[in-house]
Amino acid sequence: MPIDEILNRLEDAEQRFVGQEFLAPVLAGSQVMVRIAGVVCRLQVKSKQPFTGWAVLRSLSTSRAEFIRQATLNEIALYLALFPPLRLILLDYDASGGLRTWLANLAQAGDQRFRIEGPVPLRLAEEGLERFETVIALFDGHEFWYERRDPLRDPALAAYLREQLGTVAEDGLPPKPEALRKRGLSREERQTYAIIRATLVHTVQDADEERLSKALSHAGGKLTSFVKRDEVFVVRYTVDGVEYVSTIQKDNLTIVSAGICLSGRDQHFDLASLVGVLRQAVDEHRIYIVGEDELDE
Repeated sequence: MPIDEILNRLEDAEQRFVGQEFLAPVLAGSQVMVRIAGVVCRLQVKSKQPFTGWAVLRSLSTSRAEFIRQATLNEIALYLALFPPLRLILLDYDASGGLRTWLANLAQAGDQRFRIEGPVPLRLAEEGLERFETVIALFDGHEFWYERRDPLRDPALAAYLREQLGTVAEDGLPPKPEALRKRGLSREERQTYAIIRATLVHTVQDADEERLSKALSHAGGKLTSFVKRDEVFVVRYTVDGVEYVSTIQKDNLTIVSAGICLSGRDQHFDLASLVGVLRQAVDEHRIYIVGEDELDE
């Protein structure tokens, strides 16, 4: 088809579009996207009050539209029926921007209709949803739109996962995914749980690292690395450029094994005070470093 004919058809379609009413989801920045003769156009929505959600709009041009009213539930259902449905597992809520957006995982990893890697944003979800719920969404080729909760999925499964996530073991973390015992849990639900738990693991590790770094830096030492083992930390750190390894209690950072000979008085010190002892021992040439294989862990 000649380019002039294509342009003429596009111009005719744009002229017919102006002044028409249409339904569309309004997102952040009061923008909507429409397809005119195969071309995607982005329109700025004019409204007396800020609005986010499903709306009936009137086009003023191919770049501007005005808000007419909020769409009815029946109108929304007819719009969503145009797109293929899929099932998603809710992962985490994004409260920013007032978009009622969840991050979600595909509930059927073997669904060949979609190529989805990792969590996706689910737009305009209803209020009151919770983590691990399975919902029905529609995909328009660009965004995932919430339709409803999945009526075929047992809500007790999501409740069990939330309960487990709130259970804290001695290490300050919820049970590992392989420890979950609930009949009917899908592989995808376990994967969603594992993603959230991994985030908590990093959060706890970051808090531990900050705590150890603060204790050491306050006395002039510097954390190199640490390993968590049962009730203790095995800590590598440097003092005046020399590296040491000590084993300390998690709860109060008192010394279990200093890594140097303290004549059996290790428990009289904590990590911060140990740094001062190390400096004094170096200055007086009285330091004896214990091998790592001798550390009492």
